[in-house]
Amino acid sequence: MTRTATRSAWGTWIGFESCPALLGRLVEGFAGPWIPLEDVPVPGMPVVPANDADAAQGAAQGAAPDGTGAIRCVLLAARSPADLRRAVPLRGLLPAATRVRIAVADVPSWAAQPLPVAAPGACWRHLTEMRVARRGRGWHLDAAFTEPVPAGDVVAHVVNGLFGGCEAATPVAGLEGGATADWRPGDPNVTLSQPGGPVPDRRDAPGCDLPLRRAEPDGPVAGSVVTDAVVTGAVFTGSGVAGAVVDGLLPPLDEAVVNPIGFRRNPAQGIAALAAHREGFAVTLGADRLVRLPASGRVTDVDIARLRDVRGIEVPGPQAGEGRANGVARVVAALSAAGIPVLAAPDPARDRALGPALAAALAAVTGEALASDLRREELSIRLRRAALREHGAAARWRRLALSAGLPVPPDPRVSILLCTRRPEMVPFAVEQMERQRGVSAELIVGLHGFTAREAAIPRTRSPITVIEAPAATPFGEVLNRMAAAASGSYLAKVDDDDWYGPDHLADLLLARRYSGADLVGSAAEFVYLEPLDVTIRRCIGTERFVPLVAGGTMLVTRAAFEAAGGFRPLARTVDGQLLQAVEAVGGRIYRTHGLGYVLRRRSAYGHTWRQPVQSFLASYQEQWRGLVFNELMEDGARWRADVRT
Repeated sequence: MTRTATRSAWGTWIGFESCPALLGRLVEGFAGPWIPLEDVPVPGMPVVPANDADAAQGAAQGAAPDGTGAIRCVLLAARSPADLRRAVPLRGLLPAATRVRIAVADVPSWAAQPLPVAAPGACWRHLTEMRVARRGRGWHLDAAFTEPVPAGDVVAHVVNGLFGGCEAATPVAGLEGGATADWRPGDPNVTLSQPGGPVPDRRDAPGCDLPLRRAEPDGPVAGSVVTDAVVTGAVFTGSGVAGAVVDGLLPPLDEAVVNPIGFRRNPAQGIAALAAHREGFAVTLGADRLVRLPASGRVTDVDIARLRDVRGIEVPGPQAGEGRANGVARVVAALSAAGIPVLAAPDPARDRALGPALAAALAAVTGEALASDLRREELSIRLRRAALREHGAAARWRRLALSAGLPVPPDPRVSILLCTRRPEMVPFAVEQMERQRGVSAELIVGLHGFTAREAAIPRTRSPITVIEAPAATPFGEVLNRMAAAASGSYLAKVDDDDWYGPDHLADLLLARRYSGADLVGSAAEFVYLEPLDVTIRRCIGTERFVPLVAGGTMLVTRAAFEAAGGFRPLARTVDGQLLQAVEAVGGRIYRTHGLGYVLRRRSAYGHTWRQPVQSFLASYQEQWRGLVFNELMEDGARWRADVRT
């Protein structure tokens, strides 16, 4: 009988390229050696799905990936939550152990504590003790088990707890080792392959739907080639699966960590600058260095948090060498996705990597525009839209699948719930929804107290369903009848007399994706006080998790709506009651920007929300005479003419 060699601990790290000194101070009692996770060789065996209990139990007895045999403790050090998400697709590189420690060096202020969400796998049945402690600016988790468990499963469950439930990622990806981790952050359902080798099969099925491969030292392989910042190459075929033809693409942005959460409307600092620094980049403000970035241009949530208080960032002009230009492009794309305005002179190589939509949004940013808080936020929203729609992971993989000829699921449908007691408002309200773009939508019109013969319902491009209800029916019950007739994955409640920008619904869907919230909505920042003929902008915090959003802007998943029991059958306060119920059943609520919505306020008796007009004047940031729209509302001239005081 041969005795298996053991080690007391095996440590690996991810994300410390630009700050290696921090790694040595992070974990007390562990002197190393540290192994970069992205350099760990891929085992010569298939990677089992994270939730496969039987397969995980069998893999728990495996040896360490460095060939040293069974070990007792696996320690993973991540610089940020973003880096922890990049470790998830590499979970198969982590060995099994009876103790798993996860150390996150730094987290942004809005991040939750790393409490794992245990999937129905084998590992948690063996848990004996778990400690989660705040350490400096980060968190440490220490879990002990009676039997060796796959450390990668523990990491995946911790990330699930940090960022909420993960939606199914399509297509299933095949990644060649750690160099490709940036392409599928947070996804435990990838299949890893050895360099140059075939993608291992799964149980009774190919190992992936779409593989990515990296360049070999002696030249490109016959497949999709992943370099430090770019994917190039020809169609790759492995295990009967054809890859996509991709050329000159930056790695996708991880929307869960590089996003507008925490955006500051009134930044206290001036314009910072991006410059080359040693092996990478640095963002400086005068003599202060705010962040350091690796040469690849990767930006994390911690980096974004440290840059939130700058008014904008100026980037250098054209760079020598495609690699440097791609690094700058990757930084610019991440800053734009986070809503941090970027001042950039034209650079053909960089703009080619960014794509025409984001390059056009960058061209509109000027120092003069950034001096105005409102104009700066308008530019910020246009930048984040372009960056997330072009470079976000979900959108990128959808395009890769289409280019490879793979089937992709249809865009989720939004069912718009428009309920009104006023026949005269139906044409106006339908027009507001008809101008929505970038979404697949249907319109459910609830006529509360009158019939379709008494209302002029315009023709629309979207499917429309009309629900009639007597005036005595409680408002909440009418809304529930409308929801029952809806077919969409999302329900969006709108009001009949408010103004909506053409990207209102698309922005809500975008916020839903990067926040992971169950219900999202806008802030009622802009209010038109019709009796006074005044438009005000209120002081309301946006781009954050909150318990309240404007009732006329709520977008909720069908699952969360049903879990909350729908609308209460009340005459008033149905919006607030739904928000409270969503939170009560464990759902999260997120408030995005309010620049695509203007609340119309008449007398208090004309609304189910009986707030007097004068109360809106108690706290406001700006005011304008008449009905005034910001630039994101678009085409509001005819509405101004229609308003009568």
